[in-house]
Amino acid sequence: MRRSEKEIKPRNGETLVVGGIARISGCGDQKEVSLEDQTDHIREEITDLYSGEVEYIFIKTTGKGEQLDRPELEEVELLLRSGKLDFLIMEDAGRLVRGAEAVRLWGVAVDHGVRCIAIHDCIDTVDESWESDLMAACSDHMGHNQHTSQRLKTKLMKRFKRNGAAVALPVAGYNKPENAETYFDWVKVDSATPIIAEGLRLLRESKNCTLVADYFNRVGYATGPYCELQEWTGPAVRRYFRNPILSGRPGRGFTKTVKHNESGKRIAVKCDREDVNFIDCPHLAHISAADQDEVNLLLDKRNAGNARHDVAGQDPLYRRGRKQTSFPGQHAKCAYCGQECVWGGNGQTHNLICKGARKRLCWNSFSFNGPRAAQRLVEIITAELHTLAGYDEQFRELVQVALQRNVAGGPQRWEQLHQSEAQLAKQDQSLKAMILESGPTAPTKQLSFELEKRRLQLARERMALEELKRKQLDLPADVAALQQLHDEAFGELAIDSPEFGLVLRRLAPEFHVYLVRSCEGGSPLPRALVRLDLAGLIPDAARAPELVEFLSRTVIIDLFNDPPQRVRIREEVVALTATGMPQHEIADALPSGKTTVTAVQRALVLDRKMRELGLNTPYVFLAEPPRDIAQLKRILHPKYRFEPLAGYPLPAPE
Repeated sequence: MRRSEKEIKPRNGETLVVGGIARISGCGDQKEVSLEDQTDHIREEITDLYSGEVEYIFIKTTGKGEQLDRPELEEVELLLRSGKLDFLIMEDAGRLVRGAEAVRLWGVAVDHGVRCIAIHDCIDTVDESWESDLMAACSDHMGHNQHTSQRLKTKLMKRFKRNGAAVALPVAGYNKPENAETYFDWVKVDSATPIIAEGLRLLRESKNCTLVADYFNRVGYATGPYCELQEWTGPAVRRYFRNPILSGRPGRGFTKTVKHNESGKRIAVKCDREDVNFIDCPHLAHISAADQDEVNLLLDKRNAGNARHDVAGQDPLYRRGRKQTSFPGQHAKCAYCGQECVWGGNGQTHNLICKGARKRLCWNSFSFNGPRAAQRLVEIITAELHTLAGYDEQFRELVQVALQRNVAGGPQRWEQLHQSEAQLAKQDQSLKAMILESGPTAPTKQLSFELEKRRLQLARERMALEELKRKQLDLPADVAALQQLHDEAFGELAIDSPEFGLVLRRLAPEFHVYLVRSCEGGSPLPRALVRLDLAGLIPDAARAPELVEFLSRTVIIDLFNDPPQRVRIREEVVALTATGMPQHEIADALPSGKTTVTAVQRALVLDRKMRELGLNTPYVFLAEPPRDIAQLKRILHPKYRFEPLAGYPLPAPE
């Protein structure tokens, strides 16, 4: 690499601060020692350039270079913008990120006076042509990656078609002998053939995969050596009988990866049928190909309406990660077992149900409407913000306290940082002495890794303190400003969008769903105990704990549509009864126009029961499943067992 004749001077006048990037992809044949080799190479390069005192800040990661949502990239950019670094160095630009994003990050570095070097790419930002050279290097890295991927795919497919090599992991019903390299070396388990044949027969007659799973579990048919499941389930049976190896036709090329350019990740999608390749291995057949194809065709036809649409734009979840869902999906939790509530409760797409109830591990099988729950939560948050208008003076005082403490606490944090850095320097000197005395050993390498981790933590703390010098706490001055943040957060987002859900998850960090019922009986109704954190709208709320406590509260939300009729009319019925009005006249006088004498009598029974129990509300908390509810017959199923998550406490909302 060309050397610049320009003299190197640390920006702080004393120590050259160097940021080093080391990354491995994390493949099976890569080891952590590769990261140490990269950091050693960086040290050698800096030693050739500068002979003075050097402070290194290494960011060592394991991850795919194409992924743009890696947290270390944000960390690198913050470090570049901190004004602390003199150098950012890496073995090649692909160690930072494989793609054009590297050009942008290097541009940020140059704008903030940081010199960047890619050793193997022979790129240095002191050269005027660094940008075009870096773009060319990024193109080479991407091209090499694509070429290697295509070469491996082609080679493995040729091996598969030529002699049955490039095998998958064996599934239930097959043994892979030691040193077996092709499907022709595999051996089927003869004792599994009648079990698989009976399972196929049951599947053809019932079209019920869960029924076949029960049969496999009953006869003790193992799930396979590499299966995470210890017992068969309906989805596992569906995948199993879809595998063409059962009829002696191993295949390859069922899926391919498509790059999601926004995140850099690659998503697996199904290939067209004509792109899949099969080979004939009659000795592996447990069932006939005709029977397997017939059953799969029947199941596909039955489940055709449940599949994702093939065209982007028709399905909001098309090629979207499973973690990207609308609120309160993957956020609301069952108050009894601690499991998440998932969409599709009791066959209704807009309802959520406890995941444990689906697995017969929880009795809370009552679903609730998700969009309605989100809408009611928004209404409560808006109402709470309007209530804060009466506490504007107290809000202002808490903001002032946070601002004053932030300024006053700065010197203490700086003193603690200086002490920690001095202690780290002593430990570093001791480590160097140990290495000079006994050479690099496994303990010294581990200690070196821990010291690098500690050095990075202190660098983050220094960056945070330096940021405090330049930036004041970003806190709303009054309640009106907080309400404006609320309007901006909710103004242009659809209530069923994942982005809207991200905002609600910050404002409602805890959402526990439980059941209540009328005190004199009746069907259970879902409610939610929600902890609100209105400070989730404030960027720097974490640095103002008193304000966070002031803006936190717990609320109860009814997740059912309308209360029962006897609950709605109870107060009016009691008031009219006290005047001596007959029950049939009360029924006619109520505004609904559909009230019967029976409904009036039930309202009076409810009121009498409330007075007997000393209740102010007609609902009581259900801590255990009531035995008189027909919908809870699942607790009588032989597979049912209540298994809450370990350590999950049952809240007491009522």
